[in-house]
This record gives sequence, C-alpha cells and structure tokens, in this order.
Amino acid sequence: MFSTVLLLTGTSVVQASTPPVISGSARFTVLTPRVIRMEYAEGGRFEDAPSLVFATRTGAPAVDAKVSHEKGWLVIRTSDITLRYKEGTGVFTADNLGIVSSKAKTSFNWHPGQKDTANLGGTARTLDQVDGDRHAADNTPLDLGDGLLSREGWHVVDDTGSFVFGNEKLPWVHRRACEGCTDWTFFGYGHDYAAALQDFALLAGREPLPPRYAFGYWWSRYWNYSDSELRDVVADFVRYRIPLDVLVIDMDWHRTDGLSSVHPRDDINGQTMGWTGFTWNRALFPEPERLLQWLRGQGLKVTLNLHPASGVLPHEESYGRFMGDLKADPAKPLAFEAADPAYMAALFHAVLDPLQHMGVSFWWLDWQQWRESKALPGLSNTWWLNHVFFTHMQQQGEQRALIYHRWGGLGNHRYQIGFSGDSIISWGSLAFQPRFTATASNVLYGYWSHDLGGHTFRDESDPATRRIDPELYIRWMQFGAYSPIMRTHTTKNPDLRKEPWRFAPAQFDALRHTVLTRYTLLPYTYTMGRKAFDTGISLVRPMYYAWPEDEKAYRSSGQYMFGDDLLVAPVTAAADADGFAKQDTWLPSGKWFDVTRGRTREGGRIVGGRYRLDDVPVFARAGAIVPTNSDPTHSVANDDGARTIVVYPGKSQQTELYEDAGDDEGYRGTAFARTALATEWSKHAVRLRIAPRAGHYAGMPTTRRWSVAFMASAMPSNVTVDGQPVKRVDGDADLTPGTWRLEGRTLALQVALPVHDFANAQMVEVTWPNDAPDVDGLAGQMRDVREAVEWLKSHWTEFGGIPDELSEAAQADRLIDYHPERFAQEVAAFRARVSQLDQSLEKGGLPADMRAQFKARASRND
Repeated sequence: MFSTVLLLTGTSVVQASTPPVISGSARFTVLTPRVIRMEYAEGGRFEDAPSLVFATRTGAPAVDAKVSHEKGWLVIRTSDITLRYKEGTGVFTADNLGIVSSKAKTSFNWHPGQKDTANLGGTARTLDQVDGDRHAADNTPLDLGDGLLSREGWHVVDDTGSFVFGNEKLPWVHRRACEGCTDWTFFGYGHDYAAALQDFALLAGREPLPPRYAFGYWWSRYWNYSDSELRDVVADFVRYRIPLDVLVIDMDWHRTDGLSSVHPRDDINGQTMGWTGFTWNRALFPEPERLLQWLRGQGLKVTLNLHPASGVLPHEESYGRFMGDLKADPAKPLAFEAADPAYMAALFHAVLDPLQHMGVSFWWLDWQQWRESKALPGLSNTWWLNHVFFTHMQQQGEQRALIYHRWGGLGNHRYQIGFSGDSIISWGSLAFQPRFTATASNVLYGYWSHDLGGHTFRDESDPATRRIDPELYIRWMQFGAYSPIMRTHTTKNPDLRKEPWRFAPAQFDALRHTVLTRYTLLPYTYTMGRKAFDTGISLVRPMYYAWPEDEKAYRSSGQYMFGDDLLVAPVTAAADADGFAKQDTWLPSGKWFDVTRGRTREGGRIVGGRYRLDDVPVFARAGAIVPTNSDPTHSVANDDGARTIVVYPGKSQQTELYEDAGDDEGYRGTAFARTALATEWSKHAVRLRIAPRAGHYAGMPTTRRWSVAFMASAMPSNVTVDGQPVKRVDGDADLTPGTWRLEGRTLALQVALPVHDFANAQMVEVTWPNDAPDVDGLAGQMRDVREAVEWLKSHWTEFGGIPDELSEAAQADRLIDYHPERFAQEVAAFRARVSQLDQSLEKGGLPADMRAQFKARASRND
C-alpha cells in the first residue's frame, strides 16, 4: 500500500511509483504526464487495490510533476496538464477542482460535472438482434457508450464504487471498503489519441495477443452436427484447399434435455431447460475423445459452446465429482454462482478441465450477458466470467489464454476474444460492422469476432426471406478477411448454408480467394497484433487516430486502417445491374497505392471506384512493406515458414516482422523475435534490407525461404541479392531460390532469395532502365480489358467472333510472360490496341449500346 505523505508547502517532484499527493481527504496520483487519479475519501479511506478497470495503481516511471501551494490552492503541473484543487473545501466540485491543458493541440479547461459533448464512442455488449445500428425490436439505436477518446481532448473514468481485486492466486472480486468514496481518473491528451490509449493500456492492462491460430479461419454453424458430419466438413476444406484453423462446435455437442422452442420449460434453477450442458451427446458423438484426437491430428483447434447459467445439474455425468468437490448434498442442486470461488474451482476441476484435457482448446461462453451475480449484486456475470475463465487458462500454463465471449465493460479488453452475437442478416448490418469494430478500439477491445454473413433473418417465419444472398455473404466475408477474427456462423436454419463449395463457381472462387487473402496477410496481421499489445493501438482502428485534425477522418466511419499500412473500405452495398458496386474512399494526404487497381493515388481527397464481386477497396501507404505468407493454402498448423515481403511503390519505409512460438504466454516476457525490414527508393532503383533476426523463442527456425514482390514493376535491368546477380526465369518456370521473374498478370517483380541464416542480413537491389515505361495502373487496366472481353464473348454471338485486336489486348499479360525481353514493346502495343478498342468494335459491327457497356467494363479509371 502507499504510504501517506502530506505536502503543505514548497515545491517537489512526484514519481508515479512514489506516494501520491494528499491534501486532507483528497488524494491525487500522477500516473503519466497526461493522467491523474483523483480520490476523495473522508477519514483517508483511500483504495489501493486494483479495480476491475485499472489493473495497477502505479503508472509510468519517472514522471516529473511539480507540486506547489499557491494562495490556498494545491497545484500539480506536469509537462501536459495542470491540476488545481482548493484545499480544505471538501468533495470535488466545479468550484474547487479543475484541470487545464499545458501544451495539448486541443486545449481544454475541465471541471467536475462538465459534459463531454464530443466523445467518439466505445462498444456495446452485443449485436444480438441488431439490424444495422438499431435494435430490431423497437428500432432504437445501439448505444456504443463512451470510449476513452473525445474530440474535447479529455476523458474521465469514474471508478467510484467499482469492485476491486484481492491478492488470491486467481485474483478474486471484492467490494471496496468505501463504496461511496470518489475515485476518478482523468485523461488529458488533446488529439494525441495514441498517447491516451497507451496510457490506458499502462494502467488498465495490455490488450493480449491471441494465439496465432486465432488469426486464421474459423468455421462455425449452429447445427446438430454428428461426428461423421464434422469429419466430412473438415475433409471438404482439405478437398477444396481452403485453410482452416478453428472448428467451433455449437451447443448441440452436449445433451439438450427438455429444450423446446415450442413449449420451453424452466429447470430447477429457473433457466430454460436444455441450454446449459456439460455432458457429450453420445448419439451424435459416440466417442468424443476419438473425434477430438482426429481433429487435433488435422491441425485444428476446437472450441465448444457453453451456456452455464443453470449450473451443474443432476443429469450431468460430472455432477457427482462436482458436488463432491464442494462437499455438498447431491440431493440439493446448487444454483450457478460465478462470484463464488469454491463453486468456480469445482466447475473447472470436476467439469471443464477434464474436457480440455480431452482436446477442447478454449471455451465459447454464451448466454450470460443479461445476468448479474446473486452473491454480489451489481457484478456483471459477463465481465466476471471473462476474467475467471481467461485467468484460469493463463495459470494452467499449457497454452496461450483465450476466451470467446461478449463484451462485459471497461477493462474487458484484457480478455479477448469478443463474440458479437446474433446480428440480423442485412446490408445495413454489414455496413455498420466496420464502424462498430473500429470504434471498439477506443476502449482497447480490439478483437471482435462477428457472425460473418449475419446470424438470422429478421423474419425467420417467411420462407421468401430465409435464403442467403451470395453477394451479401461474399461482401461480408471480404470484410471478415480484414477483421480482427474471421469466423462464419448462422442460426439453426437448413437454408443458411455458408460452406464455400455450395455456391456457384464464380461465387466459390470469390469466397476461396477471400479466405486465402486472410492467410496471405497473416504474418502482417500477427505483427500488428503484437503492436496492439505493445502500444494499445488495435489492429482495426478509426481513421482519426492518425489524422485527428482532418474533419473527413471523423466522417469516414465505413473505412478503417488495418494495421499501420493498409486502409480498407469494405463494399457494403449491392452491385448495380452491370455487376459493379460503387464505393467512395477518403484517402488522407500523401500518396496511396490502390491495391485493386494497381496504381498510385494522390491523397487528400475522396476517390470513387466501381468494384467487381471479387474486388475489395484496399489502399497501401506509398512504399509500404507488408510481410505475407508465400503459400496461403497452408493453415497456421501447417505453416512451412516461407514468407514473401510485398513492397509497394513509393517512398522509403521501414517496418518489422514479429514472430513467437504462437501458442504460449512467453511473448509477455522475452520469448519472441523481430526482423527489421527497410527500403531505400531512388529514381530508378530500390534497395530492400532484411536485417538479422533479433530475439529468441522456443522452436525458432534457423533458416527461412524469403521472397520479395515489388508491385507495379516494369522490367528491371538488374536484380541482385547481396551484390550477386540473380537469374531471370520465364513466366512458365518455377521460381526457385536465387531466381526472379516479372509476372505479367500482376506486374509483380518476384525475387526468390537464396536460403539464408537468420543471423545474417540480406540485401535485395533492383534497378530499372532510365527509359522504362510507366506501368502505374497497367495491371488493373489489363485485367479490365481481359474481363471485358470475357463478358463480350458471352453477350455477343454474331458470326465472326471477337476482333483480333481485342483478343491480343486481352492477352497482354501472357505476351509479357512469353516475351519478357520485349516488355516495353508489349506495353506500348497493348496501349495502342486499347486506344483503338472502340473503333475495332464499331468496325466489327457491335451495336452502340454494347460498345458503351464494353467501354465501361474495359476502363474503370475514375
């Protein structure tokens, strides 16, 4: 506990780890240059135990704060804020307490009772039965509450009366000695939102890094699967070469005695019968141990759904062990009580831990969001179960802690991952989820997992509305690929089938490509997950974090930054009759690379786009360096370690690749490694340096197969690795270590580096000729022409076929692959053919209306 020090005169320097400043019944603790805790407790009954929100009562080391007493006022000055309290005047009021900014870009003058009129929001407990941003039942808007960030430049967390933790091995919840004593923590940051989030992470705990497998694809469906059916589903993922890492088995894994939607009945604890269960349904899973062993052999992690509100009842197989642990009378079943340490210890020891030892990787908790503890009224079961389940798993030490449950309130960011619940299937729901996900980072809740594709129709009784719209589902999945967690799920509806192989070929291709995109980006995504742990800046974050002074950053709620370098604006509206969806994206100042179009864009404006079903509006910072998987068909469990560093054109940049063992808690200490990556661009050349790896973790490989992909590249004149020339191969040859090629379709210059030791650096240098053609936007243009010709072939059946000029233009990429030595000539020939397309079609007799449609498809440049 803190010792009490009363400062009456003079000026001194306070460290955050030293005793706070006390003036009568008021206590002030400087935690960071921007954060001060303010308490008022008669008789000095201050609270030193950590609370549910604040995991620590000490802040940053070596925070200089000048303390003085000026004409009856206690004054505390830091480099960023100044607090004044009129001593001896009692509880905090607008007349005796105030905090002003010292150097913040947005000045403020805060007093108790002041309303925050510009808070940027937090998150909600659940999206259950939410359609768009409104509750389906009464059309009221979903309340995202207050987050830590405000355009006013300050925020106060009122921790008065909150529960606190004891010093038990698994820290347990307790009431405060003085529940009515004032306990406020003031954050004053101006528009330095990153600093505010980092301060909160310092005081409330870091945003844990999920296991690496959690960043892969999750398959989930509310369905009474059998052992055989689950094996068939997994086999289909293998057959169609769609990677999968997590298999979610919903509540039908257990017995559902008495469950009925027509005539529901309550059990002896007053809950609807059948939802709670801890005993395998042996009719569906005759030997669950063998199924779990088989799934583990497939490299899959498994989570089971729990609805624990009824507690452990007499029909459960584990009932005798559970009651024995509690030394309770088996004739008197106990009500569920999460705040009872003995009850929860028995639940884990007798019921849940044996299931985990059988092969369950982590738990999906459900159906607790409306209940409070009976033992501790006011304690949210959702909040508390997150803490207990996560911390119990963490203390087991066998694998990295993970809980999959709903948001319980401020401080719950310490227990990922969030299950957002049963949202309504609609375009409106999809359009809302990017904003919902990004805004949650304002409370550090950076790992929302949504029911991609939506959970249930608004009117399940109407057969006409019970079938999934493939376009909506594909767009939702595309958002999922650029989300914290990628998980599909539906209600128990036979018409809601989301397996990719059940869709038409073009739709299947789009879905499979979307999942592969997720796995391609996994090294980058995991690196950004580590950054969230280090800094408090979540993987998915609003635009105003980096551009707080631009009004458009606050209005662009349908887009977000996906890590540091990728801006994503998911398509959330249906396409027009021609199959194109329109989407506007605000690009902040600077240059951006349009990944879909393969071209550089000038920022500081809104750009429009027309997107095909398999397009996603993604923009990379100019010069961005993005570490990726070389083969995205490999799941995390089967990762072969090959990495491709994607380099976008632009300016010199630097980043890193983060790695660890993937599924242990060692990352919280020193068991991890980082590899620095940096580029230097000049007018006709680029140099990429891969630094020696720094750090160590168990099972770390000693060598790696690196590749580099320089996007939007012309044919180079020279490619070297560590000063040695690298051999060019043609477009049909396999890329082997120590070779390079320019891929015609994407215009990606691919360099396969010689296998090397991690202890040594590698340097890749590319030089282009002075007269190299400008290829900015060329890959996108070639694709447009190619797909426009495909469309024309299926819509124009007149004798004579497609003009030769069109056929040749549509194969420009192939001609580049066949004749890389004629790259400049082939580019010029393609552009000449494109300039004459309209005339060629007119000469060939194509009607004017079809020519217009062809032209709109062949050139999507805005």
